[in-house]
Amino acid sequence: MSNAALYIKWGQPVRGRETKSIEVFMHALEYYGALEKQKKITAQRVYVAETGDLGKFGGFIVLEGDVAQLRAVLDSDDYKNLIMQAHQVVEHLETVHLACGDEVPKIVARVANARRQMGITT
Repeated sequence: MSNAALYIKWGQPVRGRETKSIEVFMHALEYYGALEKQKKITAQRVYVAETGDLGKFGGFIVLEGDVAQLRAVLDSDDYKNLIMQAHQVVEHLETVHLACGDEVPKIVARVANARRQMGITT
């Protein structure tokens, strides 16, 4: 069962780089599909916005897996290169590493411990 996810959000293509943005997007889908087939992630889900401020929020991809799997993806040169390419062709690119399931109590305990260490009681 997955206990983590990578959330990768993007906005509109950079003007003049619309075709390149589609190429990078298609490459990303192939790359994430290969990670799933190789069992390096549990799943990938792609969402494309149809309404809202499409300039800032064109869609997002969620990669699911366990913490170790997703950290390995984040640390890989292939992922870093892909994200760097995406930064060149789309605006408002953002990646967030998320935790769920059995990881949540660990994070809450870390927050509580940090508050105790700092003497924060309220």
